[in-house]
Amino acid sequence: MREQTLFAQVKEQEVRGEIFMVTHRILQIPRFVYEKVLKGQKEPFSESGAQAFVEAFLKWQGDNEGVVGMVRIDEKEQEIILDAAIRYRINPLERPSCLDNCQIYAEKTGSTVSQVK
Repeated sequence: MREQTLFAQVKEQEVRGEIFMVTHRILQIPRFVYEKVLKGQKEPFSESGAQAFVEAFLKWQGDNEGVVGMVRIDEKEQEIILDAAIRYRINPLERPSCLDNCQIYAEKTGSTVSQVK
């Protein structure tokens, strides 16, 4: 049965080594600030709303490298607390960017192309 699903057609590459660093940021935000920043959001108290807030906060800080992952949101009476996972690429040269680069990556790491594909 698994062979008959759409996912059976997906090919996955495993990339070994440290490529990303994940940090957690805990933001304590006055409720009125959170609501004002996200006033145009359809669902400001959803995960996508919380992610939008964190992205805007990172941009305000000048952080253009971080990619926002999952964000946990806790609502208090007068403040919103966000626990955001932020991913940073730490080793971009070791990561194959497409299938054409598999041979180059395999040679650099000593693996075979079939291991990379």
